[in-house]
Amino acid sequence: MMLKDLAARSASFNMRLHSLQGISMLDWGRMKIPEEDRPALLRQMHRDSVVWLYGYIAALADRKFVDRGDAERMQCELLYLHEKHSSVANS
Repeated sequence: MMLKDLAARSASFNMRLHSLQGISMLDWGRMKIPEEDRPALLRQMHRDSVVWLYGYIAALADRKFVDRGDAERMQCELLYLHEKHSSVANS
C-alpha cells in the first residue's frame, strides 16, 4: 500500500496529501492573506499536513487496518515528500 492508495480511500487524507504535494490551489484573493504572509502560511500548512498524515498512518497501523511494514513505507514516503518540499521552499 502507498500514500496514493490511502488517498483514494479517504477524502481528508487526499486533501492533505495534495496540500503537501503542492497540488491544491489556494484562492489567495478570497482568503485575503497579505502576499508577504503567504510563504509562512504555506510552510505551516505543509507542516500541519505532514503531522496529520503521519498520525493517520500510525493510527491505522495501531488498529491493524494496515500492515506495519506498509505503514513504515508510507511514513518514509511522507517524510521524503516533506523534505523535498522543504528544500524547495527554503531555496
